[in-house]
Amino acid sequence: MKIFFAGGAYFRTHDTNVQVGPGYDLMKNHLIAWIDGTELKLREKYLTKDCDVLIDSGAFSLYTRGVPIDLNEYKDFIIQYKKDHKDKITSLNFINLDKIGDSEESWNNQHKLEKMGVNPIPVVHQYGFKKKYLDKAMKEYPFFSLGGMWGRSRKLDTIPWLEYVFKEIMMWVKKGNKLPKIHLLGIGSKSVLMKFPAYSCDNTNWMSVTKFGNSKFLKIFIPRGGKKFKNPYKHEKKYEYNKLEDQRLLKKLVDHEIKRYKDLEKQITEFWQKRGIVFNG
Repeated sequence: MKIFFAGGAYFRTHDTNVQVGPGYDLMKNHLIAWIDGTELKLREKYLTKDCDVLIDSGAFSLYTRGVPIDLNEYKDFIIQYKKDHKDKITSLNFINLDKIGDSEESWNNQHKLEKMGVNPIPVVHQYGFKKKYLDKAMKEYPFFSLGGMWGRSRKLDTIPWLEYVFKEIMMWVKKGNKLPKIHLLGIGSKSVLMKFPAYSCDNTNWMSVTKFGNSKFLKIFIPRGGKKFKNPYKHEKKYEYNKLEDQRLLKKLVDHEIKRYKDLEKQITEFWQKRGIVFNG
């Protein structure tokens, strides 16, 4: 199991004014959205030979913003990014520029990109699901992703759907076929990852300490509501503070989160290994 760290949390150091990503130096599995130029550029500083990189098409962000899809632009990006980074990291993959809720158009984009000479990872969506595309993914692609699970009840919608999908996949495997590598888009729940034998997943859970001041592992929680919090950094003359020390503390907190998620990654990997499911690469 590989847990890819999606999203982004960065700041400019108070002493040197250099943009840094707290915890990024500990990450070995990076998921980066191609439409996020700032994050793409920043993560490059942290990519090493032992890193796995998965480039998200940004379909979800484009969908929520109502931005039109440019297939040729994505194709050009893939070609250039491969040229610049493929030999500098362990693995590099790209997710299809799919259309949320439209399976037909998503697979049309998949085939168009393949004809253009690039081979992205296809996405089978819960939203707009059609079994024929799950069958196609199993038969034709050794690596595909499951997505479109955003905005749905996990208990009532997502878990039953994943149970159905993985039941179909395991029936396919029992017929003598190899278990495909499956990436779960936007999934980070331990209970879900212990229930379904996915090769990898991605999520932004590690960012909660920077966004909300909450940590699952440290058991800290800053309640919402009540009197509005005053940001001391907006009133330098009124409040005394040490911004550099605060940034160092933030990095320690994020480092702790990243390490715990890497521990979780190892735990889930060993869980499935004991059940005879081992992915190589």
